[in-house]
Amino acid sequence: MSKFYIQIVLFLLSISVCLNNTTLAADPSPKEASPKVLNKSPNEVPNKATKSKSENSYPTPEEIFEKYKKLLCTNPEETKQAVELMNEAVTHLVYHAMNKDGSEPSKSDTGSSSLSHKKKDENTPKILKANRRIYNFGLYNEIVNMIWNPENINFFINESAICRKGKTTRKIVRVYDPNLIMIQQRYKKGSESNQKYFYALVKKAQLSEDKTIIVMVSANINDQYPSNKEYKNPIIKNANLFKTNIESEEDIKQGKLKEVFVNIAGYLIENIKNHIHITYIESINENDST
Repeated sequence: MSKFYIQIVLFLLSISVCLNNTTLAADPSPKEASPKVLNKSPNEVPNKATKSKSENSYPTPEEIFEKYKKLLCTNPEETKQAVELMNEAVTHLVYHAMNKDGSEPSKSDTGSSSLSHKKKDENTPKILKANRRIYNFGLYNEIVNMIWNPENINFFINESAICRKGKTTRKIVRVYDPNLIMIQQRYKKGSESNQKYFYALVKKAQLSEDKTIIVMVSANINDQYPSNKEYKNPIIKNANLFKTNIESEEDIKQGKLKEVFVNIAGYLIENIKNHIHITYIESINENDST
């Protein structure tokens, strides 16, 4: 396949791909998930999909890490906690992506697109679940790199609050290793007057040659935002134990933006026969900040 053809295919994907088959579900416990899936360490499988030098249009994790290595975390204990937290986040995302418990398609389900929401009680977070199937042009690794690229959102989800088309900016604020970083994202939905923002750890984990996870989670990050309220992640309990400091911009320090927290969000990307299956999971808290 020529490089020109690859670029055409990726261009069409980047401007048109949106996830369908969307459901909103309650937050079940991952304790019933398949032990075979959940007990698999994300670091056990060598990352064969990643090359040291990108031959296509999207940078590899190593290239991104090299570009931002000046932001490398120098605190070994923080790095250790970040690795442990995000390994747990991988487990949770696999569970929610593969488990159908608590998901109910709405009456508007057309077979290609659906939206529903189920909530057991006020303390149970809602989880968005969206599925997309793309014909495999031999671009699995390139699509993984496209979705991983933390500098931009290249894969849009219509029903998502944080990965949809709109006024969204991202930047890397800290790196731990080529597959684990921290980002700041700012976004604005529709005609909303106030911009929102969040900090989140983001991890890429290759579970096998044909299965990749990209997951993000917020934690207790001191960014000088003028609020004394402490964030509690209702899905990943260990996220409440991770604490660090970030030097934020003046508009954040002055409370001009609304702080948002990502309970969990991310993608399960699978290469199955002639198609690439992408499952997106999202649970965010836009209400508990001041």
